[in-house]
Amino acid sequence: MKKIHAIKVLTAVAALAACMAAPIRAQEQLTREMTLEREYDPTVQDASKINRLPEVKEPTVTKRPIDYSPFTSPAEPPREITLLPSGNSHTEITHNPRRGYFHFGGGMYANLSGDLGYHIIDSEQGKLALFVTHNSTGGNVKFPDEDNLKRKAILNDNLICLDLNHSVGRNTVLNLGAAYGYTGFNYYGRLLSLHDIPSSAPASTSDTETSQANQTVRFNFGLSGSGDKFGYMVGADFRHFDQKYGWRKDLNGIRENRFSPKFDLSLFLGDASRRIGIAGALDYFDYNYPHIYNRNDSTGYRSHIEATVTPYFRIESETWRLALGANVMLISGDSLLIFASPNVSVEAQVADRTVFYAGAQGEIRSNDAYGISRLNRYMDHSMAVSPSRTWLDAKLGIRSAIATGFQIDAFGGYRSTKDAIFFIPSIYTNENMDFTSYSTVLRTDASLLHIGAALKYAWRNQVDFSLKGVYNQWTVKSDGRSFVPYDTNSTGSTGMKPYGLPEVELNAGLTVKPLAPMTLTLDYYLGAGRYMLVLDREQRMKDLHDLNFRASWNFNDTFGAYLKLNNLLFQNQERIYGYPMQGFNAMVGINLNF
Repeated sequence: MKKIHAIKVLTAVAALAACMAAPIRAQEQLTREMTLEREYDPTVQDASKINRLPEVKEPTVTKRPIDYSPFTSPAEPPREITLLPSGNSHTEITHNPRRGYFHFGGGMYANLSGDLGYHIIDSEQGKLALFVTHNSTGGNVKFPDEDNLKRKAILNDNLICLDLNHSVGRNTVLNLGAAYGYTGFNYYGRLLSLHDIPSSAPASTSDTETSQANQTVRFNFGLSGSGDKFGYMVGADFRHFDQKYGWRKDLNGIRENRFSPKFDLSLFLGDASRRIGIAGALDYFDYNYPHIYNRNDSTGYRSHIEATVTPYFRIESETWRLALGANVMLISGDSLLIFASPNVSVEAQVADRTVFYAGAQGEIRSNDAYGISRLNRYMDHSMAVSPSRTWLDAKLGIRSAIATGFQIDAFGGYRSTKDAIFFIPSIYTNENMDFTSYSTVLRTDASLLHIGAALKYAWRNQVDFSLKGVYNQWTVKSDGRSFVPYDTNSTGSTGMKPYGLPEVELNAGLTVKPLAPMTLTLDYYLGAGRYMLVLDREQRMKDLHDLNFRASWNFNDTFGAYLKLNNLLFQNQERIYGYPMQGFNAMVGINLNF
C-alpha cells in the first residue's frame, strides 16, 4: 500500500516538473467547489486606503461563469448562505454596463441550474443588489460495485440575497444584507447493517423518497470608516438554521440560532502605513430540539459562546508588508477552554516580480449544525460535535512571474488541530427510524503537512492554462477517545487516517478562444489516496477523477449559450461514502445580460 502511495506522489511530482519545462503553463487553480457568494467581512484596511504591496503580475483572464460541477451533484455540500458579490457573476460577457443578468441551464438526470441578479441601485453613493440562484437534480444514480442498484438522488438548492452598500459619509461605509436559503434532499445512500457488510436498505426500514429540508435565514450589518489617525469596523451577523425532520417524519429537527458581533479598531502611527489595533469576534450559539430532545441532553448540541480577541501591529512599505499579532480564544460550555495562537504574516518582494510570503495563525472551527451541513448534508444532527481548535496553521511560499503571462507558486504548510473532525458512515441500529443512511463524525487530534506547486499561463487573452498539485501527509492520533481500526488487507490494527480526504490532489484547466465569440474549457481534478472507516475496518475508496468540458458562444453583448459535458471519464464514484455521484451527463444553457 505504501508503494502505491509513493508511485502516486512521484507521478504527480513528475507531472509538475514536466509542466515547468513546457513553454505554455500555469493559470490559477480551478476551484472545484465554486460559489457565487462571498463572506461579508468589511475590514479596517478597506477603509484606511493604505498603500498595498504590489502583487505579482497576474495573467489577464476572462471571467468564466461560476457553476457547480454536476460531477459532484447531488453529494456536494450546499452553498453557504452569504451575500453575493456585485457584478454579472454568471455571464461570460465582460465589461457589461447593464445591471442585470440571467442564466439558465438544463440537462440529464433532471439537472437544472439558474441564476438571476439585478442591481436595483448602482451609483457612486451606493449599491443595492438582488440575487437569486437555483440548482436541482432528480435522476437515478448507480451504486458502485452493485450493478442492479439505482436510486433517485434528489437535490433542490435555492438561495436569495439582498445586499446594500452605501456611503454615509466621506470615509464611512454602511453594509446591510439579508439572505434566505432552502435545500431539499433525500437520504438515498447505502445502509450499513450490523452484519459488518454494506447493504442496500429495504424499503420498509429506510425512507429514501421523502425530502429532508434545511432552511437558513441570515441578516448582516456593518459600519466601517477611517479618519486621519484611526480606522474602525463594527458589525453583527444573525443566522437561523433549522431542519424539517428528525429521525422520523413525525419529529421536528434541530433549531440553531447564532448571533455574532465583531469589531476592528486601529490607530495610525504617523501615517497609514503603520498602525496598532485590536480586533474581536464573538459567536453565541443557541439550540433547540423540538418534541424529542431535552435542551440539556448531553448528546445534543448545547448553547455556548466562542470568542476571539486579536491585538496586532502592522507596517507596510512599497516592497514588503508585516503583521504581528496573537489570537486569544475562548470556548464556553461544560468546561471553559482558553487557548492562544500566533497571528503573524509577512510578504516581501525579494526580486523583480518575485514575492516571498509566510504566516502563522490559529482559529476556532465551530462545527455547528449549519457549518456541518455545508460539509455533509447527510449528517445526523442529533449528536453534538465539539468545536475544533487549531493552535497553529503555518504557511510558507514563493511566487514569481518569471515571464510575461507566466507565473509559478511553490508552497508548503503545517496545521495542528485539537478535535479535528472526519466524516464516516453511521451504523443502522434502530428500526424506529425513517431515515437511516446518515453520516457521523469521528473526532480526534490531527496534524497536516502539505507541499505543492501551482503554475499559470495566459497568452493574448486567447489561451489560459493552470496546473496545481498538492501532497498531503496527515498524522491522526488515537488518544483513547477513538478506537484503532483494523486494516482489511492485514491481520493487525493500523493507525487512524484522515477518512474521506485525499493524499494527492491535482487540478488542471485549459481555456482556449479559437474565435472571438467562442470559448472552450477543459478542466480536470484528481483526488487520490482516500480511505474510509466502515464499521471497525479501513477500506480504500476509489480515486476521484473529474474531467469536464464546456463550450460557450456569445452571440452579442446580450445573449450567449453554452454546452457542458461532465464526467467525461465515465467514472462511478463517491465523494461521501455511500452516496454515489452522477455518471456522464450533459447540460445546455443560456446567458442573458439586461
